[in-house]
Amino acid sequence: MGEAKTERHVARAPRILHVITHLDMGGAENVALALIDGLRDRVDFALFAVMRDQSPGAVGRDMADRLATWRVPVRFGTGRGFKSGGVLIAARALAQVVETFRPDLIHVHTEVPELTLAVARLLSRRVRRTRLLRTVHNGVLWIDWDRIGRWVTRALASGEAVAVSEYAADADAAIAAGVRRPRATVIHNGIAPAKAVPVARLPGPIRVLFAGRLVHQKGADLLPAILAEAHRRTAQRDVSVTIAGSGVLRDAVARGLDGAVPGWTVTLTEPIGGLADRLADYDVVVLPSRFEGFGLLHAEVLIAGVALVTTRAPGLTEVIPPDYPFQASPDDVTALGAVLATVLDDADAARAVAGRHGAALAARFSPDGMASAYLSRYRAAVDPGDRQ
Repeated sequence: MGEAKTERHVARAPRILHVITHLDMGGAENVALALIDGLRDRVDFALFAVMRDQSPGAVGRDMADRLATWRVPVRFGTGRGFKSGGVLIAARALAQVVETFRPDLIHVHTEVPELTLAVARLLSRRVRRTRLLRTVHNGVLWIDWDRIGRWVTRALASGEAVAVSEYAADADAAIAAGVRRPRATVIHNGIAPAKAVPVARLPGPIRVLFAGRLVHQKGADLLPAILAEAHRRTAQRDVSVTIAGSGVLRDAVARGLDGAVPGWTVTLTEPIGGLADRLADYDVVVLPSRFEGFGLLHAEVLIAGVALVTTRAPGLTEVIPPDYPFQASPDDVTALGAVLATVLDDADAARAVAGRHGAALAARFSPDGMASAYLSRYRAAVDPGDRQ
């Protein structure tokens, strides 16, 4: 019986449709692509992105190129505003993809895809009958969309849920109060080591990076005050700061930085494509998050052996070791600036500290472990008795 079952799995790869918000920077998007990359020899994947950017940046182009190289079909939902009818257009497009690709399981990531899927279920019997797996990526859900979130929660209650942390699982359970569904199982994100081989750094400025969405969650609005405090506390003046990201706070951050750190070079850029493989180009990464579902980039920074200045934010406490020295309370710009100044005063020593902690994180958050946990769920969509 066991041999027959193995042969059936070899001949019948699960067909999995990932549904993400867009081809752009984001932890959920990175996890979806990591699963596709790690399992594409055993799983037949397709990907649906709800939003289509008419002028994709470097991150989106890099994702599209990788998916094309892997021969994974990609479809998009809408290029128009999501709130001005785009959700219905995207839902119809998703229903069409499900009709043609006929997945064994729809794997949906984050709220915008969940809403799109919930609407698509109203439009298509096949969508309603297809097995569902949700991955919960954040610890604060349905911000400003509370009523819609409650409706989506009820609509998707029959699906299985995975959370990237206990904090995210708690948030998913809270939003589902009064809805009968099991608590999400925690599967931590896997973190692959950087493909690039670090090279000897040439003499030059100390390089500081912020990378992420320029939004409240990421603490982007705090960057001018943090940098100004660090500038006040350190004598280092040969410092180059790169703020790589996009979002609603971009203009406010730019205004706040004007004249804030005289003598330092500050550059605002678009998101950096292939960032995980370029982290070693920097001496310190500043990520003043207010909350995170998991903190994927935070862990990638330490695994790359780069000093991380961050917070003890909800979600991050499951990732960053409690004895890691370069962290402070969320929103405490004075303490964060002081920590950054300490790192700038001895960047080599800070790198050594990061390297010691990164080795433990690399062992804990294995990409193979994450892939194996999801593969068992994918296979169960073909044969429900196959869950390992």
